[in-house]
Amino acid sequence: MLRTLDVLRGLLLCYLGLFALCAQASLPSDELQLQTMQVYTCRSINSLLLLRGEGFQENHAAQLEKDLATLDSTLKSYARSDTDLKKAHAEFVTQIRNGVSYGPKEEDLPWRYNQDLSRALRDLLNQIERFVPASANAGQVPLWELPVRVEFLATQYLGRAYMSGLEISREQPQEYLGQDESVLVPLLSQRIEQLPDGDTTKKLQTRWDYLSKALLDMNSKSNALVSASGRPWAPIIVERNARAVSGQLMQISQQ
Repeated sequence: MLRTLDVLRGLLLCYLGLFALCAQASLPSDELQLQTMQVYTCRSINSLLLLRGEGFQENHAAQLEKDLATLDSTLKSYARSDTDLKKAHAEFVTQIRNGVSYGPKEEDLPWRYNQDLSRALRDLLNQIERFVPASANAGQVPLWELPVRVEFLATQYLGRAYMSGLEISREQPQEYLGQDESVLVPLLSQRIEQLPDGDTTKKLQTRWDYLSKALLDMNSKSNALVSASGRPWAPIIVERNARAVSGQLMQISQQ
């Protein structure tokens, strides 16, 4: 009898342990979808800018299609998706497709295209942001919301490198959509520094240290389209590292 009770007690503890692990194993579905939509909105823009800026190479075209497909499938499966979100998404995709259809040179772009693309980006991210729950700690950005800030900075960088800059929401200084590298890089550096020690964190911190230096060199407050240091732009390297850093942050936040 005692042996049976011990077995049952062991099974109960096992089940409780498994339940606890499952509860902590991943980001809630709603937040995971919001994170994916935010990140792939920015990644889609970045892939478009690489496609145009690097001579319409097939690998960049393929990456753009993958990014748009991920955004599309996630948005369609999002249970709270409403008319405003779908409308903003449709306009965003239209502007992306317009960017692909225009000629490869900057002078091939309509003079308002930068504004149209910037507005479509801001509108879609704002629509997604409506569903983001308030942080339990008002003074700290949740881990799962860090990846979009990395990608949004990369979008600003590639915009300056390839298209004379993209407009951010200066009227929203308290939101990441209205913030530039002077605000977002220190915030990200602080949060990444706070991650638990481990091999994954060390690799992430090393890559972020490299990427953050390039982002801080963006010189976004200047109308002159040159880096603060005067060094040439490095959009391919920045995009690649931003994608890697945001991907690592997504994985960590989902554990």
